[in-house]
Amino acid sequence: MFKDKIVDEVRKNREKIFADFDYDMKKYSKYIIEMQKNETRHLVNKDSIT
Repeated sequence: MFKDKIVDEVRKNREKIFADFDYDMKKYSKYIIEMQKNETRHLVNKDSIT
């Protein structure tokens, strides 16, 4: 099977991010919502995590 270096890097980074938030999607989503308050672009809709 072909190993794609980019896919491997994305998966490695995804694992680190999720580990940083104890694999809790709500914690990660709340973090993103707080971070986007300083952005004009919105990445997460807070209604989607309730």
